[in-house]
Amino acid sequence: MKNRFFNKYFFAFIWLLLGSSVLAQTNPLPKAVIPFESRNGAIILTVKLNDSEQPLKLLFDTGADGMAIGEALAQKIGLKASRWNKAAVVGGAADIGIAEGNTVHLGTFDLPSQNIAIFKEMHNELDGIIGNIIARSYVVKVDFDRKELSLFDFEGYTYEKQGTILPLTEPKGMFSVTGVLTVANGAPCQGNFLFDTGASYNLICFRPFVRKNKLLVSGFKPEYQGNTNSMGVNSPTFSGRAVFAMANLPVLSQMPITLMAGGSEANIPYDGSIGNRLLSRYNFTLNSRQREVHLVPNKSSAYPFDFAFGGYIFGFDTDGNLTVLDLVAREDSKNQLKPGAKVKSINGLPVETLRNNGKQLEKLLVLPSGTAMLVETELDGKQFSQTLKK
Repeated sequence: MKNRFFNKYFFAFIWLLLGSSVLAQTNPLPKAVIPFESRNGAIILTVKLNDSEQPLKLLFDTGADGMAIGEALAQKIGLKASRWNKAAVVGGAADIGIAEGNTVHLGTFDLPSQNIAIFKEMHNELDGIIGNIIARSYVVKVDFDRKELSLFDFEGYTYEKQGTILPLTEPKGMFSVTGVLTVANGAPCQGNFLFDTGASYNLICFRPFVRKNKLLVSGFKPEYQGNTNSMGVNSPTFSGRAVFAMANLPVLSQMPITLMAGGSEANIPYDGSIGNRLLSRYNFTLNSRQREVHLVPNKSSAYPFDFAFGGYIFGFDTDGNLTVLDLVAREDSKNQLKPGAKVKSINGLPVETLRNNGKQLEKLLVLPSGTAMLVETELDGKQFSQTLKK
């Protein structure tokens, strides 16, 4: 990845030539510029811990307060718990170890004196998560176009001219923003939504918010049904489309949303959660000291939203590739397309056409139920074709 800022010595030379007024109009140099890998909107950092030379792949997860890895990995790299705690997890509570006083290496940049939670198991294909410990200490700028995460000191930082600032609240130590959701023929509903880069969806509304605003009985047309474990409760979900708006950002029409169904839940400080499938459409800057986030639409903001047919969920990544994101119902799927596979064409239409011409994609999505469509994909260098029925 290319660093897009001046070498510090060159910058100092220009400052001497032109005077301090130039510097006054420019942000201070970043403390660090950290390349990241993006998988369908997820931000994946390469990290080393203490004296271990093993690189770890950690999900940058603003829906988590700290840092966590699994017990097997901790043993492998020599990380030992100094104390034990009970922690709330999906489905109840779990005993977790706490390893104190660790140094987290992000390339050449170090975060000293960090506590790391050790779970019996991490239900994640990555090595673990790194949460808001970075955003508590620095301004964090995430650039999906360049695949760079930059850290700045709070003092003297200013946002680029373009973009929109949203105020943040911090219930239970996590960041949340205000949004307005309009489902079918219902009235606009304002909610407080978790800003969650660790969640692989666009928007999910939790059950109290759904019940309060009668979202499931306001003409909402689900495209598919599923189940989710959230806040310790297993719940059926219904996924479809709605209109969503955040402050002065452009209104998002026909955005994929998921509504949780069932009984009530108590003591949830959020009405829902905005995940990385939506957040990755923006380059954003988290400023926890000012309690705000600055968002600028990036090149992927113009790509079509995720869509479902034939038992699969498809979506464009930040590089413009159309990928198989997930299966709608894993237990019912046969001769499966694999999540992660790159789609080459649908019904003979290449991905470039589907990405850049929304009308062509919409023509496929409104075909009658039962219509057969040929999907050509590639995974691990191998080509696959499969006929799916809408």
